Amino acid sequence: MIPISIWIVEDDTAYRRTLKRMLNREERMECSCVFSNCAKLFEAVETEPHPDMLLMDLGLPGMGGVEGIRELAKVAPDITVVVLTVFEEKEKVVQALDAGAAGYLLKTATGPEIVNGLRQVFMGGAVLSPAVAKIVLEEVRRPEADGDFQLTEREIEVLGELAEGLSIKEIAATLNIARSTVATHLEKIYDKLQVQSQSGAVAKALRAGII
Repeated sequence: MIPISIWIVEDDTAYRRTLKRMLNREERMECSCVFSNCAKLFEAVETEPHPDMLLMDLGLPGMGGVEGIRELAKVAPDITVVVLTVFEEKEKVVQALDAGAAGYLLKTATGPEIVNGLRQVFMGGAVLSPAVAKIVLEEVRRPEADGDFQLTEREIEVLGELAEGLSIKEIAATLNIARSTVATHLEKIYDKLQVQSQSGAVAKALRAGII
């Protein structure tokens, strides 16, 4: 099988090397390119075959990670971005997801957690580090916030589970409903929030204070 190709943008040299070694030891994963800043990343985007996924730090010299995600979405929308950073503030999470990141992991995550998160996103899911999900979901839900979107209580529940990084199968098990029902809820959520992806739905819901 063709391995999942991954690039890394990380300004900490030691951590960058550690990540590359770790990913290259994994079955069906390959990390061929690493960069210390976004400028070098975009140079490679113009000349090299694009990877499936990109691990992006946020606190980078020059162009920051959030801006880098936005620009990458314009020039290489085929590359799926997962944030890997020390920043766990809600504002940073929302900015990154809103910019197009499919996941948000903290550097406190273990190697297996990072690898599992990448695999989950590659399969079409969305992932947040448990610590990030906890911070986000501890925010008080404001009933008036979802008035414009008219989300049902069940749809808000599904969004909350989605924000915790659960897959459709896991959400179905947690809420004791069929997977097809979860998929239907997601379709309605996408339509009401006017988004096209799980990460987009989570970002908009967070920004609106729904979850």
